[in-house]
Amino acid sequence: MPSKKNKKSKATQKPAQTANKDQYHHFIPRFILRRFQEGPAKSKRERRELFRQNGVQAEYVHYWDAVNDILDLRPIGQVYGLQNLYRDCRNTENVNVVEDKLSVLESNAANIIEELHKALPTNRFSTKRRPLEDLRKFLFIMYYRLSVVKDTYFDENHPENAWSKSWIEEYKQTHGFQSSAETWVHILGYFLDNSHLQLMEHGEKILRKDVLDDIRKFRTNQVPPDIEHFPALAYQSNCGKYYTCIWQAAVGEEFVLTNTSFGLWEGLIMNEPSIHRIYVISPRIVIVFRSNELRHAIQLQAPISSSLVGIEQDRAEVTYHTTEHWMSGGVDQRGSKEADEDVFTFSIKKLTAFETMEVNAVLLENVPEDGSITFASKACMLRTARTFCTLPQHFKCNPMISRLVKNLENNTTPDKSCDTNPLELVHFELFELLLGISTGNKTFTSEYDRARKIIDIVLGQTHVSTDFMYEIYNRAIITAAYFLEDCGGEPLPSRGSWAETLPLDRSTPPFSLFKTMQIHGFGHRPAGNVLDIVRDEAVALLFLKVVSVNPEGWYKLTRGRLLTTK
Repeated sequence: MPSKKNKKSKATQKPAQTANKDQYHHFIPRFILRRFQEGPAKSKRERRELFRQNGVQAEYVHYWDAVNDILDLRPIGQVYGLQNLYRDCRNTENVNVVEDKLSVLESNAANIIEELHKALPTNRFSTKRRPLEDLRKFLFIMYYRLSVVKDTYFDENHPENAWSKSWIEEYKQTHGFQSSAETWVHILGYFLDNSHLQLMEHGEKILRKDVLDDIRKFRTNQVPPDIEHFPALAYQSNCGKYYTCIWQAAVGEEFVLTNTSFGLWEGLIMNEPSIHRIYVISPRIVIVFRSNELRHAIQLQAPISSSLVGIEQDRAEVTYHTTEHWMSGGVDQRGSKEADEDVFTFSIKKLTAFETMEVNAVLLENVPEDGSITFASKACMLRTARTFCTLPQHFKCNPMISRLVKNLENNTTPDKSCDTNPLELVHFELFELLLGISTGNKTFTSEYDRARKIIDIVLGQTHVSTDFMYEIYNRAIITAAYFLEDCGGEPLPSRGSWAETLPLDRSTPPFSLFKTMQIHGFGHRPAGNVLDIVRDEAVALLFLKVVSVNPEGWYKLTRGRLLTTK
């Protein structure tokens, strides 16, 4: 059947005097940023009226600039974009034609995402085939349009493009492009000019050709330079090899937004990426593309590395408009009028607080040194960043995210939008224990037993939010990281358990570590008050627990006689 084409938008037919003006082009659309904005949302009419009256921008978001360590409120119109990012200098009639086409796709996606948020109370979201295709296309382009990929996606000299070097060189020469950015904008226009079905058809057509053997060898051979519509393969892979999941943040938690939080991949199957592609669309919702291969890999017990694989969600339920089950249907069948009425129903997965943190951890791990972070609630962001910094596997990211923690601590006031304020959080069990210790009403057989009780409380929390807990965890993890710098090998699972209790005469060995820990950055306070002493003992015990699962680290402690055993 004939391929469906997108209707020509009136937005592409602007007068020349306005079409060629400089523009600030967002790579994260305003409609997504508005879901993170400070204060109540305003209608378009209200925003225009406010600006007309006093020239004040009505929309602001919290914005952390990692380079300068600045946390402030910034106008939505001045963040997550660049001047003339999508400018097509070859189009003499309208250099902003690509931006205009993007606005049409964004409008369609905004309507779908609005309906998705309205459906949150029901835990189910239904949509027809065409709107779903628009959403999938929008999410693919959200990764492609990021400013961080503009200069590298079609750079023939970039190491990751070695396999497509010949194709890129041929394409640039054929079209007369002088830069990778020119090629990038041109192909962005190609994605926008073709419908989801057309792009899928272009990708599938390449896979059906005689060059299939060459395609399978992409990572070792050169992509044939004469392949037509080669970029469609990336689209076909993104939309054809993954199914859609919708995840909702736990009550009282929020997802964070970063300058790279669209299309970020996570997880390995047999060392091949990626199991998941993550797209943050609001503080409440992330859309995740999950690999179709995951279930098969689990059945085969293939090596899988992923922090999100334990989050279970089934595929969407499909209600076909006709009685025919189109399991083997091609592009023609999916493009029929009957298919327009197919309905896809998704369950909305409500994450736990821990699962929400795992998603945020992936986002925070991948914030570049020159990146940025936006969030809806300072209090929730502080708790998330603190917890992130206290997880052992993230200590390499601590220097940067720790700066955000300090910035937030200096700027956060009680926030009723978050169920728990991290600056006023009281852990009653810990509070009662510390009160008893400091007054002498709570005693233990040994220092080990006292530190063990505190560590049990600290490790039993999803969020390490109180200052006392945070300092124990942070100091232990950072000290262990420095101690293990010259120790190779992967951590092993803990095979034993801690002694429930130790008598006084056997309680001192863990605390013989203080001198060793001081060499690696630990600030010991032997002359402090009783709570300082208790805190340092807990840090030493947690340090020992972290080091003990690293074979070389444990050897360094015991064989090097850094840890006495008597």
